Amino acid sequence: MSASASADEDGESDTAADEVGSTDTDPDEAGSSDSSTDEATEDTTDTTEESTEETTEESTEETTEGSTEETTTEDDTTDTETDTGGSPLDEIPEEEWEPVPNPDGVPQPLPGVYTDLGPADPNDSFRALMALDVRDREGLDAFLFDVSDPLSSIYGQYLTWDELVEHHLPEQDTVELLEAWLEFEGLSVNWVTTSGMYTHFSGLVGQFNEAFDTELRLCERTNPQIGQPPFIVYCTTDSMTLPAFVAGISPGVITCDLPAEEGSLPNEIGDIIADPPDNLSWGLHPERVANIYDVTPLYDMGYDGSGQAIAVMTGSRPHTKWMQTFWQSFGIVRPNPIVVEMLEPAVFRGIEATLNPAWAGAMAPGAEIIQYAAPDTRNTSSLWAFNEAMYRMPVDGAKVLTTSLAHREDAEPKLVRESYDVSAAIGSAQGLTLLSAGGNSGETDTPGSSPYMTAVGGTRVYSTNQGVVQDEVAWSESGSGETLSFPMPPWQVEVAGDLATNAMTVDLALAAAPFIGSAYWIYWVGDWELYGGTSFATPTFSGMAAVMNEYREDNGMEPLGFFNPKLYYSTQAQSQGFRDITTGATDDWAAGAGWDVPTGWGAPIVDELAQILP
Repeated sequence: MSASASADEDGESDTAADEVGSTDTDPDEAGSSDSSTDEATEDTTDTTEESTEETTEESTEETTEGSTEETTTEDDTTDTETDTGGSPLDEIPEEEWEPVPNPDGVPQPLPGVYTDLGPADPNDSFRALMALDVRDREGLDAFLFDVSDPLSSIYGQYLTWDELVEHHLPEQDTVELLEAWLEFEGLSVNWVTTSGMYTHFSGLVGQFNEAFDTELRLCERTNPQIGQPPFIVYCTTDSMTLPAFVAGISPGVITCDLPAEEGSLPNEIGDIIADPPDNLSWGLHPERVANIYDVTPLYDMGYDGSGQAIAVMTGSRPHTKWMQTFWQSFGIVRPNPIVVEMLEPAVFRGIEATLNPAWAGAMAPGAEIIQYAAPDTRNTSSLWAFNEAMYRMPVDGAKVLTTSLAHREDAEPKLVRESYDVSAAIGSAQGLTLLSAGGNSGETDTPGSSPYMTAVGGTRVYSTNQGVVQDEVAWSESGSGETLSFPMPPWQVEVAGDLATNAMTVDLALAAAPFIGSAYWIYWVGDWELYGGTSFATPTFSGMAAVMNEYREDNGMEPLGFFNPKLYYSTQAQSQGFRDITTGATDDWAAGAGWDVPTGWGAPIVDELAQILP
């Protein structure tokens, strides 16, 4: 988050409308937050154990560290000319070992984004992901179209995980075949997602180059965070190859990154101080937001998200003392998130990892927050954790997921975008509600570009401090437009078919503009700060979704489930469940009556949506 100077009292800001990126210490991927002040991204205490003590009775640490089980850690350096020692590779005919060209998800030099610095040292380390194809992807898409169609005989009859395993996820012998080949090449297989779709492996750059017949290079990546320095990533200028039998089961290498940072998570600093910010009316606070988007009537009926769980994707660990300061300053008494670590342990605490659960928990104070914490926000970590979350959510009782790890779609390789999409399809097929930040660039972002994600765009709202809305307009940087990767789904054709061929984003919008009155309060580095961005709008809506689910379940209705089609098929929801945003624009698209590109169906009227969505 880098950002802007403080906003002027009339709502204008010199730099607040710029695109900004992830607020975590690892700057490798863009988040979706704009800021009105600079931020600290890492505590600097030299202690080595995480502190779980809180300084008030109301704060109780409920953090569990569920590190994913490692499948193997040994580095097999078998010479490729020796036999395979009774492995699954023994059954592969000689001709199937012939290398064939194959796509990959490693970025190539791109002017203004990735600057080539030359070959990587063969003795340097890497970590990477390889994917396996899902079975019958066409059938999976067809099921998703049918299960979301109110006229279908299977409407709302989602799949279980066991049914996905039986019909769509990679078979175990295919998973074992890929592992065997990677180990045959001398690479270390570290983790495999429960779905079997992604295998995390590592080794030396020289081994990678040999296995995939390519050359890893170093590229300087322009930092998506305004004012922050560039950083180094792996890239390639050459294509890659795979043996024919591997290419037949795998899309290819999806990611390749520098190793995760090692170290110890520092203790939290500071105290919990229940003291609201001065100049409270300058920004959005939980009560004000609840009134702006009509959550308050549900609160008044006793619904606060109790019995629900919200999954929050992050690329670091939260600062719980500052999170509790935020909650308690606004009279919210609730436990800290349950943190489930994905892959290597995170070694720093980031603002994205704090603001996301903070605002989700503020809007649904009775809901449990389950934080799936990857070690950083590079693609290797983010993609693996996102896919694993599709399995974990039903197990953990979470029906809603929010992620603000948004990346500009045009800066991500096609295989990365497609990998998010197929994971989102697996989640939607189970009836999960998947929310993604639309981004802050005025263009489309990944993973929100997937039709199976609900992309949350941004508005600029004008209201009293009590939340009485005076006006709401499209934010000029609301990440939106025609996606690069995915055909338009059937539920969107009627409203967007004349505008484009591919899927369009966004689907709905909330306040995100980083201006006085429309920016969000958050407590960070021992002080109150105002920030904007869809990184706030998205977790805020996830809390609203949890409150709606509690209401719906209590009244004999189904949870929100696979959300996007319901927005497009329900004319009652469109007319009564949203405040239509008809003014404002990005550089490419203007708001207008009904559905529009920068704000989707508009701003949610939560108490109405809860009652009238099918």
